Amino acid sequence: MSAPRSRFGRLLRTPLTLFLVVSLLLVSGIFIATNAIATRAAERAALEQAESVTQSLAGSVMPGNLREGLLNGRPGAVDKFFRRLKPFSTGDIDSFDVLTTQGRLAFDSSDAGAALDDHVYELSRSQERVLADGGTVSEFADPSSLRSSDRPGSEAGLVKISTRVYATRDSKSRDTGLNRGQSVTSPALFVAYWDLDDVEQRREDIFGSFRWITLGPLVLLVVISTAMLALLTSQVRRGSRERERLLQTAIEASDAERRRIARDLHDGVVQDLAGSAFALSGAARDPATTPATAQVLGSVSASMRDSLKQMRSLLAEIHPPDLHGQGLQSALDDLIAPAAAAGIHASVSAAGVEEATEAEVALLWRVAQEAVRNAIRHSGASTLAVTVRGDTDGLLLEVVDDGVGFDTTAPSPLPWITSASPLT
Repeated sequence: MSAPRSRFGRLLRTPLTLFLVVSLLLVSGIFIATNAIATRAAERAALEQAESVTQSLAGSVMPGNLREGLLNGRPGAVDKFFRRLKPFSTGDIDSFDVLTTQGRLAFDSSDAGAALDDHVYELSRSQERVLADGGTVSEFADPSSLRSSDRPGSEAGLVKISTRVYATRDSKSRDTGLNRGQSVTSPALFVAYWDLDDVEQRREDIFGSFRWITLGPLVLLVVISTAMLALLTSQVRRGSRERERLLQTAIEASDAERRRIARDLHDGVVQDLAGSAFALSGAARDPATTPATAQVLGSVSASMRDSLKQMRSLLAEIHPPDLHGQGLQSALDDLIAPAAAAGIHASVSAAGVEEATEAEVALLWRVAQEAVRNAIRHSGASTLAVTVRGDTDGLLLEVVDDGVGFDTTAPSPLPWITSASPLT
């Protein structure tokens, strides 16, 4: 299970995935915010449309039909008003009321007889402003109001739209003009009740088409951006793989050149030095050689053997021979050869490295090379031990010396700050 989880974790950390996640979150946020703003705007537009319809209806139906006697509660006025309204259609309006400036119910389209009971209701502040200044106002109906309890149906789910109308003076004139020859007298309040579902449907009709127009370009932008990012990421990865290939080729070429140089030195100069050292040692032990000459030859032979050790150590620095599990012991022996010249007793122990890969052995040898070099140059040690242990969990390298060391808890001073020149 760990491998799929690891691959899934790497997938989540890729730039393309992060960009896609952030883009989707951003698009979702923009879409939600845009929806909220557009919904409010569409709702306002739907209410304004309902207000316009109400105002048009009141302006076309009320003049000439709404008489002062209805507002004064005159008997028979309700019946006359009802008969006058029969030819007119109220369209999408659920019902409507006509209220006097004092809030008395003069007419209820849903219950014509309610006007005879002289019900008086408190007008809202917005309705009072409409009576005083004109215009149209919409507000949600209150199901807990007194008017709602008196209506045949509840006001729940209704929107009230109020506008000012005028009643004309009663006249026996048979003038067929709607308002001709009649004087306008008393203002009244025309209150239309709209079903909230109808308003919501109007809002959806207004906003529905814009919702996808808003979302479409955002999704298209994310898709195009994701495709472009995927293309750029692919190009970057190809470039990275090409650079890695070139770097690996350069490393392999350098390694091959170092191997060739080390092999040529080993097969040429080292072998010549070794042969010369053996020849000098043999000549020094020849009975025909005088003691003084034998002493000189022995000294030269020892010097050549020291030079041979240094040459082998140099070859190990250039390229260690037989750098694999079984050859690691001899490679490390060559690595610590300069320790003797520095007066350091050095030893190597390698066990359990037979199954190690060449890459693992090469990495371990490079680390050991740097650690041994630092110990010889800087530790001031008298002994140095290099230990390598291998098991099923991997390889363990320990480079231990008895040198001066350093305090790992103390901060390292900056090289340009000394006690003689404090920082100011």
